[in-house]
Amino acid sequence: MKTTWIRKKGRLILACLLTAMLLVLTAMAYTAEGAGGWMLPLALFLSVAAGAYLLLAVRFGAVLNTAAAVLLPFCSMWLLQWYTCDPWRMYPKMILLNCIFFYTFYVGLAFLLGSFRLSYTIASLFAMVLGIANYFVIEFRSSPIVPWDLLSVGTAASVADNYTYSVTWRLLLVSLGFVFVILTGFKSTLKPRRLALRLPAFLLSAALLLGAGYAIQNDTVKDLFGMDQTLFTPTVRYRNNGFVAAFVGNLHLINVEEPDGYSAKRVEEIAASASSTASGSQTSRDRSTAGEETGEEQVLEAETEERETAAASETKTGEQMPNIIVIMDEAFSDLAYLGEFGTSEDYMPFFHSMMEEYPSGRLMVSVKGGNTANTEYEFLSGDTMAFLPAGSVVYQQYIKDEVPTLASYLRDLGYSTTAIHPYLASGWDRDTVYPLMGFEEFLDIDTFSDPLYIRNYISDESAFDKVIEVFENKEEGESAFIFEVTMQNHSGYSKEYPGFEESVFLTDYEESQKNTQIRAVEKYLTLIKASDSAFEKLIGYFETVEEPTVIVMFGDHQPSDYITNVISRLTGYDMESSLEEYQKTYEVPYVIWNNMGLELGENMELTSVNYLAACLLESLDLPLTQYQEFLLQLREELPVICAGAYIDKDGVYHSYSEEDAVYGDLLNDYNILQYNHLTDWKNRVDSVFAQPQS
Repeated sequence: MKTTWIRKKGRLILACLLTAMLLVLTAMAYTAEGAGGWMLPLALFLSVAAGAYLLLAVRFGAVLNTAAAVLLPFCSMWLLQWYTCDPWRMYPKMILLNCIFFYTFYVGLAFLLGSFRLSYTIASLFAMVLGIANYFVIEFRSSPIVPWDLLSVGTAASVADNYTYSVTWRLLLVSLGFVFVILTGFKSTLKPRRLALRLPAFLLSAALLLGAGYAIQNDTVKDLFGMDQTLFTPTVRYRNNGFVAAFVGNLHLINVEEPDGYSAKRVEEIAASASSTASGSQTSRDRSTAGEETGEEQVLEAETEERETAAASETKTGEQMPNIIVIMDEAFSDLAYLGEFGTSEDYMPFFHSMMEEYPSGRLMVSVKGGNTANTEYEFLSGDTMAFLPAGSVVYQQYIKDEVPTLASYLRDLGYSTTAIHPYLASGWDRDTVYPLMGFEEFLDIDTFSDPLYIRNYISDESAFDKVIEVFENKEEGESAFIFEVTMQNHSGYSKEYPGFEESVFLTDYEESQKNTQIRAVEKYLTLIKASDSAFEKLIGYFETVEEPTVIVMFGDHQPSDYITNVISRLTGYDMESSLEEYQKTYEVPYVIWNNMGLELGENMELTSVNYLAACLLESLDLPLTQYQEFLLQLREELPVICAGAYIDKDGVYHSYSEEDAVYGDLLNDYNILQYNHLTDWKNRVDSVFAQPQS
């Protein structure tokens, strides 16, 4: 009797605590999004009902046990999908495939533990946590969880405190659904007791689960289920295929596939052809120019060529080489690329003025809202994420040994090579890969003395001061390559910080209309304005420097859809209307300040980041590797190549899922060179990637 009373009292306390917790979450959702029409009363009802359901002493018989065993895996699958999209938008056959994964996991765990109560509770709780995690990952970086995210847990944890984890009605109501699923599983009394039955049943379930996971890697099976295999829109792919099937279906992408016709000999042939074409083009241009001039013009031209040849000779022997400073600014982008919108002031006035005066344009990158390291790798290496698994991170997955990059190339020419990042050195494994990429020195957050912080990150002003410090401390007569990746503008943007106030405002909204999301956009624009001011200060310093110097600044990616969606609603921009419109959310600005009268090649208004270094080196008249010569020729045909699409010389956008009779072979040649450069590094043809041509 006493034991029964204690149990009832304990259940009552738990029920009250559960209801109280759910009511607090309801209040948080109300604060973040308002009443939401019918959502507030529904959430209040379900919060109280959950406590009552826990308190209710319902003993499950055969019918309820069977119903729970059959329905709960399906409900969990449905709810997991509902966190980020409408589950009924899944392809019908994919619903069946997701059910196979859920039922084999739930039932297999039940036979392993000998209790449906324990196993269904654990499995449902796991699905709920996974769904919430995926919800916030999409919120912060606009793409879902992928298998190789497990390699980035440390990097994600280091910045997790700087995000605001808002409770929305969708998040709350789906979680309430999971609460009822978990409570129902907890009330189950079904127990498979016979070990002789449990072990074979568990092994069969495990075999089915593993077999389904293996089968889904096969293209025939994917076609059978009608699986969406469009890699450049992962959120859409997860919506159509279901979270589990899409996640498991990504496993085969962990390994980089060898391109058609790959061999070391083929690498040499492609590179030799590029070198031959480059030499022929230069000779043809020289002859054409000479043929058009006569008399005094030819004499003047000859004298000019003599001076240029002497200057180039000095450059190529290590003298008078310009300092090269590259700043990849965190989340630095111009949201006006998505359409015009009103602001209280220009959020990047100096940068805009520099773009009118110096070589500049738009860069198309392969990431959005995160995975910064991929943009810096594309710039430093000349490789593209287009040939690598969607969502992969090169630094953590593929760099296992020394790899030729812009840093190692400049080091071998006699430059000092320094990388700067005002945050943890371990982020994206930079402390491991930077030395392998040719950086002689890496300055992380620990090397900054009393820096200025904006929010919880070192400001761009202090980050740029470190660039000046490195420049001033270099050896006299030495040419410096300084590569900096900043942190000031890192997401999230919703959280309030002492001492940080918005100074740039959206004028298309009344003050009373501004919710947390709109204010997050204003915080973001304020940060961009701070970066702009810091850049102006940096350029002001180098305008007083006599040494030949070039400063490249570009953004690593646009902010996540949480920010850009506000602008889209203002401008009517629809990212899903076409491939061209979708790719606009992958464009960032760049500018190349210099004190040398530098000019870039033609058609640089829109290009991709993998080309930028080669274009810069060509304009500086530095000797190029065969790989860089190939990239310059490739850019003439395909001025943009990134993970989501490529653009041909006529401005036509192409997806990688389409058959391309015109550019297919050219893309495959690029893939062959990159595979040898990055993946098959034990058989790398170093002369192609590391040795400048004379």
